[in-house]
Amino acid sequence: MPVHQRDNQYRGVNAHLHSLLQREGGGWEMFHAAHITHLTDALDVILPEGYYVLNEKSLQLSVIGADYEKRGISRPDVAIYRDSTYTVSGTSLPDSTAVATIPLMDTFVEDAPLDTAVIYRIDAVDGKIPVTRIELLSPANKPGGSHYRTYMSKRQETLESGVNLVEIDYLHESRPITTALKSYPDREPNAYPYTILVNNPHPSLSEGRTTIYGFHVGDSIPVISLPLVETEALEVNLGGVYNTTFSRNRYYGMVAVDYGVEPVNFAAYDESDQTRIMERMRVVNSM
Repeated sequence: MPVHQRDNQYRGVNAHLHSLLQREGGGWEMFHAAHITHLTDALDVILPEGYYVLNEKSLQLSVIGADYEKRGISRPDVAIYRDSTYTVSGTSLPDSTAVATIPLMDTFVEDAPLDTAVIYRIDAVDGKIPVTRIELLSPANKPGGSHYRTYMSKRQETLESGVNLVEIDYLHESRPITTALKSYPDREPNAYPYTILVNNPHPSLSEGRTTIYGFHVGDSIPVISLPLVETEALEVNLGGVYNTTFSRNRYYGMVAVDYGVEPVNFAAYDESDQTRIMERMRVVNSM
């Protein structure tokens, strides 16, 4: 008999759901669209004065104007902008639970194409200054995916232009976008099934840093420190946003996720995460 619960029964990423979402026709696009909408709504509530957030198409090419010879630039899932008249107040970065911080340049792919002619800065056109870009990585954007090289090119372009980049990776079955991270599907030691990269290209690209948040099945999704302008930052509870996405669509809890059976492709999880999944199933089935 199927075992369903409307709300997410994992502390963090729902292992049952994300195993299903990574199957062909599993519904990743539907989850992606809903989660980005909920993330945009959550940020709109907590952003300080002088900022606003827009929900934009990921990796879409956008023509800026004739001065750029119709060169295209990437558009993020979520973009945070600063009002051009706003004065930075100097709020410092909050403490975080990151597992590591590495040089930003270590996350680059050496042979990724680079288009240095484009600068993602459009304040002279309509008063908007792009500050932070947030991407919920899709299977096609990761190694082996059809858009991996394109994504890595646009990623580097974004960082070259001085825009902060947050990359949320809830896809445990594919290798991370950079070899600076350990590969979970390859069972490398100290690898995580889920990671969040906060890339800050300031004060310069060569001096920029990437803060890594890594977590396992059963761990809470970390509260991240989202960089804005200069020393300003914002604490963002991504776990709360994730649970909103899960509970707002009854399909996830009442149809897709069955805690009475193992997730599809259960072997894609390492032994420790398999144990955590089985324990979660035991608890939910005893409720």
